[in-house]
Amino acid sequence: MDAVAAGRIDLIRKRGEIVVGVKIDYPPFGMLDASGAPIGLEHDLAADLARRLGVRLRKVAVSGANRLQALDEGRVDALIATTGDTAERRKIVTMVEPSYYSSGVTLMTRPDVHVDKWTDLRGQQVCATQGSYFNRTMTTRHLLALQMYGNGRDAKLAMRDRRCVGWLFDNTAIAGDLRSAEWQGYQATLPPQLITPWSIAIANTERGGELEHFIGDTVADWHRSGFLIGLEQKWGLTPSRFLADANQRWRAIGADGQYVCRRDDAGQWPVHCRNPIFVTSSEVSGLRQFGLYVKERSGINLSFIYDDYERAQFLHGMLITLALTVSCVLGSLAVGIAFALVADAGIVFASRAVRLSALVGRMTPPLLQIYVLFFGIGGIVAAAWGLRLDPFAVVVLCLSYATGSSVMNALLNAAEAKRRIKREFRLRPGGVPAALIASSAAVTAALVNVSKATMIASAISVPDLLSVSTSIIAEHGDVGVVMNTLMLLFLLLGFTVIRLFRLAGLKGAQWVSAKY
Repeated sequence: MDAVAAGRIDLIRKRGEIVVGVKIDYPPFGMLDASGAPIGLEHDLAADLARRLGVRLRKVAVSGANRLQALDEGRVDALIATTGDTAERRKIVTMVEPSYYSSGVTLMTRPDVHVDKWTDLRGQQVCATQGSYFNRTMTTRHLLALQMYGNGRDAKLAMRDRRCVGWLFDNTAIAGDLRSAEWQGYQATLPPQLITPWSIAIANTERGGELEHFIGDTVADWHRSGFLIGLEQKWGLTPSRFLADANQRWRAIGADGQYVCRRDDAGQWPVHCRNPIFVTSSEVSGLRQFGLYVKERSGINLSFIYDDYERAQFLHGMLITLALTVSCVLGSLAVGIAFALVADAGIVFASRAVRLSALVGRMTPPLLQIYVLFFGIGGIVAAAWGLRLDPFAVVVLCLSYATGSSVMNALLNAAEAKRRIKREFRLRPGGVPAALIASSAAVTAALVNVSKATMIASAISVPDLLSVSTSIIAEHGDVGVVMNTLMLLFLLLGFTVIRLFRLAGLKGAQWVSAKY
């Protein structure tokens, strides 16, 4: 105990040896070679750590079940053992920043299974391993039906025997399996979820001490020098976004010619260089401080307000949604008025053709129209002429057509009511304002509906508010907060459309009264 109190790094130097807990069952991060010698990416990290300290390396094999116990009992000085940095683990050990790698959850599938997105798995049987921390979150977030197995081996065999669509597990472990001959041809195509950084763990008593600082500085240098990226290539791993981003962040040079990510006078890393999950409200200011304070006190995560990136994405999604709404409202009015004028003109062929077209527009679901135009006709156009249909324009066109057909019907009903008084009446451009006023209730309802229907734009990758909200939920899982915010925004949008149209109707009524 005295040695620990004095500082673990002093003990390491005196004995001339650092003891590191590593895995031997998690290729390519830790495994045994043909001769039984332990090797892997994390073994290379442990060796470099010992080299920098100028001491020998002794490795102790640990597992996911006993690694933290080995650290707590003092059997190892440090853990480099695929240890995810979580709030729960920070209560019992010191997780050194910066992190050296990250992992997430993905799905391993047979060669004949094709899954493009997580929503494709809703209601399907998915094999999973008992005790995995992500099982509950992934089930509730993506509505999965999990088949539980006692270990990964049994879950993979069940997947192979077609008892489930795929195996839900850590993407780095799956990457190791995909390199083996046994699972040749199997795949993991879905983007990882619940991204968790991996950190080197040391004893709780070393928090803020020399050992933590030394290891933190070493990991920072691994990022700056590209050492970690080199090891990733050496061990045949798919290049990770985490390492690429970390390399750029830790190599950045400020106007003073020094690294942007460097320790301050108190020995702390700058907030923007740390894992944002563990930054507290006392360390920041402005909107971020407010958002983190609310999260710390109530558990409500307003990341789309205080996080710079998510706020920018959320605001961009709002602008896209507003643009869609305005375009679809104006487009629906234009289509409805044009259709009504032609349909009521008394030109036999043209009037019947427009009425039939409007009937198709009203009876066909807008989403089906979008799919037919974007994927069907758009696919033919792309194959024949290499042209790509703009998804925003496709959504506006289809929703304007569908809603405009309803607007046309409302205007024709108003014209028919007028004909009961004046038999020879025909709808003409000059009579459109009066017809809109007479049919304002039906037209307003149609325009409110189209403002809500703009949410389906995300189906063809238009980055609207729903699409951005879904991405935020996928990142943080804050379904209630984000969806309630989304509901309030669309209620506000619908209310605004109603108020504006009523105001326009009032002005129009005054204009009609003054003219007639």
